[in-house]
Amino acid sequence: MSKKFFAAVFLFVLLLVGTACAEVVGRFTVINSSTQDAASIMMKHFEDYSEVYIGIDINDISVKFYDSLNTMLLALNKGEIDSITVPRPVGRYVIENNKNFNVKGFNYWDSLDSSTLNFGLMNAELAEKFNEAIAGIKQDGTLAMLTDKYIENFETPASETFEKFDDAETITVAVTGDLPPIDYVDASGTPAGFNVAVLKEIAKRLHVNIKTISIDSGSRIAALTSGRADVIFWLRGDRYKHEVTIADKINSTIILSEPYYFWNEQYFICKRRK
Repeated sequence: MSKKFFAAVFLFVLLLVGTACAEVVGRFTVINSSTQDAASIMMKHFEDYSEVYIGIDINDISVKFYDSLNTMLLALNKGEIDSITVPRPVGRYVIENNKNFNVKGFNYWDSLDSSTLNFGLMNAELAEKFNEAIAGIKQDGTLAMLTDKYIENFETPASETFEKFDDAETITVAVTGDLPPIDYVDASGTPAGFNVAVLKEIAKRLHVNIKTISIDSGSRIAALTSGRADVIFWLRGDRYKHEVTIADKINSTIILSEPYYFWNEQYFICKRRK
């Protein structure tokens, strides 16, 4: 056989290997950042995930962004992506509640990501009050109790009923339900889970009424800046703060509360092989 034939076969095998090794990873959309900026930051950190993606060249990994957990899991189930990366509590929830998926691996980092409440710039005074309440639930152990109940001990989130205070201010809070069990909406459409339990404690201490509205994750900033919502829930990625300017772009339009939950572990989830 000719050298050209063997060369063609060799090239075909290389193409097959390259295709087999390619990995498309799903993750949440980074709000207030271009897809290119967010993907660039994510790719810089894939070198930290070498134990997860054994045998895969970093250059063969690409990122696809999704506005919601449901659409990301649907894409994973359909084989449109190969794995997803989500915060530890969300990964545990997904695995516990969906037998189609497996944990592909874990990643830890030195700095911490955190959960915060975010306010529009016009609500600086409200943000200060919320920070005082967050400090209070940290100090008296209430926050630790809620963390153990909803996240560490993994209790199924139950809907929360907010106390009603006569002649009190009403605060509108947007809930996406997209990070169970942290940000969660139950089957009846009622907000529940860790964030709502924290919010209930804050409202009780501030003697304010809470009205929740459901929105898509990608609409949070718009809801806040338009005045449709006074408060939104947010995840702050502190491990990326030395990177370009995503945090700066966000912080120019919103006020972040003091964080009330931290983690430094990421779950990588893939579809279970049959």
